Amino acid sequence: MSTLFTVEQVAEHATEKDCWVIVHGKVYDVTSFLSEHPGGKKVLVKVAGKDATKQFDQFHDKAVLEKYGPQLIKGDVAKAKL
Repeated sequence: MSTLFTVEQVAEHATEKDCWVIVHGKVYDVTSFLSEHPGGKKVLVKVAGKDATKQFDQFHDKAVLEKYGPQLIKGDVAKAKL
């Protein structure tokens, strides 16, 4: 079973030294990837702690997540309770 994180928990990781993003309902810790990101680290830091699915899909295809996702994934976003 995957670790679940709330959107609020992810939002606590919104700095260059602690950078998490949400993409397609999955939580990724991209801190170690910042210096490798071809678009520069500023792009990732700008969406740190947020759902970056829209931005991700504009510039990447599924293969990027398949390549880098396994080593960066933290868990899933918990569904909000109504």
